Amino acid sequence: MFKMCKKLKYFFFVFSITHNKTNMEVIQETHAQVVAQDTVVAQDPVVAQQPESKFDAGIAARQQWKKILVEEGILNMGDYNTICENKFVKRASIILDDSPKRQTTIMTSVNVDQEAIWKSKNEHIYCIVRNGRIMKIGGTRTSMKERWGSYLCGHCVPERAMKSGGNFPGKMSVTNAHLYHTIEEDLLAGNSWEFWTWVLPVISVSVYILGTPTEVIAQTYHAYESRCIQKFKDTTGVIPQLCDNSDPSYNK
Repeated sequence: MFKMCKKLKYFFFVFSITHNKTNMEVIQETHAQVVAQDTVVAQDPVVAQQPESKFDAGIAARQQWKKILVEEGILNMGDYNTICENKFVKRASIILDDSPKRQTTIMTSVNVDQEAIWKSKNEHIYCIVRNGRIMKIGGTRTSMKERWGSYLCGHCVPERAMKSGGNFPGKMSVTNAHLYHTIEEDLLAGNSWEFWTWVLPVISVSVYILGTPTEVIAQTYHAYESRCIQKFKDTTGVIPQLCDNSDPSYNK
């Protein structure tokens, strides 16, 4: 009986030690987990990647297509308008377009009181003006809204990506591409651009077509454009730097 009691005491002693060790290990493990959760591991800060802007995406295109503007052969719009009997009126400003809804990067801001004329289906002679000085003289037989739309096609150069993926095939007018990217680059540099136009008179002529008298609206803007460019050249010695040559039929 005495031996049995002694064995039981020894058993409880061993059990107690084993049980206590197990509790201690649990406490240590729990403590280690708490410390690990509370410890902040220093990491390099994550820098958020800013999305590429429309203007950043056009850097390569501008480098390829912009023209270098010079100070020679410059004529102030006010002085030129005086020479032209004040026929020209400012219709719109050209400004940057940062809207994500459109791929194009420049747009016109038409004067409120000139919107009807801007959209009218008339022949126009127009001056594109930078910081008050004439850069181009041109003409159109459609509305100025449509003419501006054709200039916007200059955006579609091979250096730019289409929404559908891949780059534009490069079927745009070279003249439009040069003008578009020259203006965009210069607007980004903080300069101002404007449209001044002269709405040409409607001239009709009576002709006989197969024996029938017919009133025909004459297309005259080529002649007006050539005369306006010549007026510029008479004053400065050169044509405006963003101009193509005028129609040779009216150079005399």
